[in-house]
Amino acid sequence: MRCSRRLLVGLGVAFGAAALLMVQPLAAGEIGSGIIERLGKVVPTPVPSPEPEQKIRLIASMTLQNKPTGASTITFEAADYGEKKNGRFRVIAIEQYSLIEPKPEARELRDRIVAKVRDLEQDLLDYVELVGPPRAPQRIFESGGASNY
Repeated sequence: MRCSRRLLVGLGVAFGAAALLMVQPLAAGEIGSGIIERLGKVVPTPVPSPEPEQKIRLIASMTLQNKPTGASTITFEAADYGEKKNGRFRVIAIEQYSLIEPKPEARELRDRIVAKVRDLEQDLLDYVELVGPPRAPQRIFESGGASNY
C-alpha cells in the first residue's frame, strides 16, 4: 500500500507534536500539574468504596487542530475524580467538549477561550523559533535506491 508524502508528513508532525507534549513536562520537571478545582465531598457510594472522598475536577486533555486553510477545532476533556485520604484517586466522570457550536449562553466565554488559545499558539510558535524549527522527514533511500516517494 502506498501512502502520499503529504499524509506521511502530516502523520509525522502529529506524532512529533504528541510526543513533545508527553515528554516535555517530564523533561522540564518544573511545570507541575494543571489547575484542579475542589468541589467538596463526594456523595457516599455503596460498598465497596464507602470511605469519604473529596471531589476534584480538572481539564484532562485539550486538542487544537489547525490547518493552513479552514477553521480551527478546539476540543477538551474534563474529568471528575474522587480523592481519598490516602492520596489515591478514582475516576468519577469524564466528558468531552467542543468549542465549535456552543450554546448561545456560552458564546462569549467561547470567544474569550479562543482568544487565549490564539495567544498560547503565538507563544508556542515563539518557542519553536527559540529551540529550532520543525525538520523535514529524511528519505530512507537518499542514494538513488528504491523509494516510496
